[in-house]
Amino acid sequence: MENFFVPSRIWTGGGPFPHVLVLLSEHPAFRAYARAHHELLSAYGDRLGVVPEQWLHSTVQGIHHTIDTDQTTQLREALRAELTGMKPFQVQLGPVWPGVTAVTVAVYPEHGMAQLNDRARTAAGKVPGVSLRAREERFWAHASLAYARADFPDRALNRALRALRPPRVDVTIDRVHLVNQYQSPGRGYYTWDVDDEIPLG
Repeated sequence: MENFFVPSRIWTGGGPFPHVLVLLSEHPAFRAYARAHHELLSAYGDRLGVVPEQWLHSTVQGIHHTIDTDQTTQLREALRAELTGMKPFQVQLGPVWPGVTAVTVAVYPEHGMAQLNDRARTAAGKVPGVSLRAREERFWAHASLAYARADFPDRALNRALRALRPPRVDVTIDRVHLVNQYQSPGRGYYTWDVDDEIPLG
């Protein structure tokens, strides 16, 4: 694996930057799923920043710069308007694998999260002064259980994760949260303060 927290990814001042998240920490089944991997991931010590249960999430859309109070209000209202027309949907979480820079959890089917991303981008695009990174060719819905804090061979980790393989879990996505997110390279994960909860439909 390769260190996630390289200079090109470090946020100026650590944030906070506004993000739209699905708070997987609110789903007991997923917390238990993450917990099933904790002993294995924690054994890697400083090489992995293992995400504590209260900070488990899936990113819908990030805004990688600060915004002022008026922009936040406009973003909140635009998100509510966009998500009113979207119904709650179910996803399955799992399996887990070591990616290049993070240990990630798959989210399937992808279309619901992709639609969330599209609507969040549309909402953000209605707020003057808000800029977004280029749209991905195909939105990658995922959650992270740990971020690499150093470069290290992942052969043993890959095999151990494959052997562990707890049952996948189903959750219903019926809301997102607009948060002020902080990047904490020293701890190896992200935290946030909730600004607002926005229901689907």
